[in-house]
Amino acid sequence: MKKIKMILVLMVALSPAYAMAAADVKISITAEKVIMVEKDGKKVEKLVAVEETVPGDVLQYTLNYSNKGDEKAKDAIVNDPIPSGTLYVVDSAFGPGAEISFSIDKGKSFKQPSLLKYEVKVDGKTQKRKATPDKYTDIRWKIKEIAPGKSGMAGFRVRVK
Repeated sequence: MKKIKMILVLMVALSPAYAMAAADVKISITAEKVIMVEKDGKKVEKLVAVEETVPGDVLQYTLNYSNKGDEKAKDAIVNDPIPSGTLYVVDSAFGPGAEISFSIDKGKSFKQPSLLKYEVKVDGKTQKRKATPDKYTDIRWKIKEIAPGKSGMAGFRVRVK
C-alpha cells in the first residue's frame, strides 16, 4: 500500500470594507480513487474511498470551499502541491470560475502551462524547454470572488507512480 501525502495551503486576500466585517473561507479536501464500473451495459467512472493504491491508480483530489464570513473574499488563492509519488493527469484540474496555474519549482512561481519553461544543458549549452505535466509540482486556483454564504469546488487528478 502506498501512502500519498497531501498538503493544502490557503491564502485569502480580503477587501477591507468594514473593520468588523470579514471573509472567512473554509476548505475541506477529499481524496478518492477513480475506478471503472459497469452501469447499464457501459463502463463508467466511479469515485471510491482510497484504501490502498498501486502504481497506475488514478486519484481525484477535490477541494470544497465556502465563505462563512459576512464579507466577500476577493482574489482567494488556493495552492495545493501535487502529492509525492504521483504525476498530474493532463487537463484534469478544474474549478469553475477560477484561474488555474501551475508550478514546476515547488510553488515558488506559478504560470499558465504554455509559459512554464525549464533549462537543461545539452552539449555544454543551456536550452529552454517547455515543461510537460510530469514536471508540475503544485497547482494554484485564483478565485475572483466568494460571496458570503457561497461555496464551490476545485480539484485535480493524479496517477500513482
